[in-house]
Amino acid sequence: MVINSLQSKDASQELQAQKWISTVMACIFAVQWTFTMLPHTLIVRNAAFALGAILGAYTIAKNYRLLFQRKAAPIWLIFLLFIWVIIHLVFIGKNHDLQMAEFQSLWKRAALGVIFAIGLGISVSKNNQLRDWRIIVIGLCMPVIIYFVKYLSTYYLPALDLMAPAYLRLFYDSKEFYVAKIAYVFFCLPLLAVAIGMLANQLKSHMTEALFARWFWAMTIIAVMSLFICENIKNGIMYALLLIAIFLGVLLKEGIHRVSKSNLIITIAISLIGAIFVTYNWRANPSWGAVIADLEVALQTSPSDVWESGKNAKFIYPNNKYGLPVSVTNFDRVFYADTGLKLLEKNLLGYGLVQSSFGHLAKERWPNAPLIQSHSGWLDLMLGLGVPGALLLLTAGLLAIFNASTTTFPWSVFGGWGLGSIFLLYITTEVAQKNYVDTFVWFIALVASMALVKSRTDSKTSMAGI
Repeated sequence: MVINSLQSKDASQELQAQKWISTVMACIFAVQWTFTMLPHTLIVRNAAFALGAILGAYTIAKNYRLLFQRKAAPIWLIFLLFIWVIIHLVFIGKNHDLQMAEFQSLWKRAALGVIFAIGLGISVSKNNQLRDWRIIVIGLCMPVIIYFVKYLSTYYLPALDLMAPAYLRLFYDSKEFYVAKIAYVFFCLPLLAVAIGMLANQLKSHMTEALFARWFWAMTIIAVMSLFICENIKNGIMYALLLIAIFLGVLLKEGIHRVSKSNLIITIAISLIGAIFVTYNWRANPSWGAVIADLEVALQTSPSDVWESGKNAKFIYPNNKYGLPVSVTNFDRVFYADTGLKLLEKNLLGYGLVQSSFGHLAKERWPNAPLIQSHSGWLDLMLGLGVPGALLLLTAGLLAIFNASTTTFPWSVFGGWGLGSIFLLYITTEVAQKNYVDTFVWFIALVASMALVKSRTDSKTSMAGI
């Protein structure tokens, strides 16, 4: 009897230890999501990843059998991706020095991130603690919170004769603490997607206990879209519109007549606010109305006309069929996509670099081409890692999203909607860069590992919603 009591006590202590490890790793996720987009924070991120990888390795060792099941296929595909990157570095790549530098930075962080993410995914889904969920939600919210703190510091403190320090101000040039639009959309779109997914789930299930949660998620949606409007991020607004359309489709599928009056008010409010934001962005960017006309011009323009007109000559953008100069953003996206696909036909195994492989391959053919990207993350990944590498990442991600539906709520929403939004973002955004690709890789591993634990219901977490 004494032995049984001691065993029970040891088991209880072990369980508590696992729960606290889960919480610590959730905090590390929050740190990573908060600081990855901010300059001069590399030492914080590396230290967090080192600790996360140690805890992740410990968790994996305790639960390694979970990796030998069908749902673990996305994780093994990520492992194959690392093997492919090594093969590419040793045998295929065209620029060994740059590849090695990228291998020792981006892919090192990705490897540490994957170990951490697998451990985190197993821990949070196995313990399913409300505090872990709330910590991760706080981490997702921090980029938006930081932006609006900077916004207020930049535009309102001077009116009070106060000047915020440089790291608390917004910069729109090459200042030391500048944060690019692409960073905001990459690290804020998943929050928008998770908020929409959580709201849709709660409105469908008629959870009267979660009225505060519904309004929290509704306000989160408004906050993220407001950021996209303030920064005039066309990609962000476009994908926000798509996510809201999916949200309405989910509710209509369930039957809008089944939605309560309060839930219907929230649904209408979100739809109207989304429509107002999209309309405002449309009017603020006349280029939206000339997309088709600009597309036609871009497809008819040769790279030689753009890059071989003289080393010091500046390319003059042509007029579209309406006699108006083409929009630079419209023209470049279509022109780079068309040129990138032609380069891909002759470079199916890729150049070897995640960043700027498009530019390096273009320079081989047109010496005056700049070292730029194609404005499509997926195309850049194919040009960099080759079709095999991009397919490994694509397949792993799609399987992780598919398996997320079997994960315990709310992790199923986090996985399906959050990772799904990044997949969409990669279609038309130049996110094949450091800090984005390694984050994408470990985010896939995180979502995939959440599905490894058999789904179970935890009413407290499910009903709370936040």
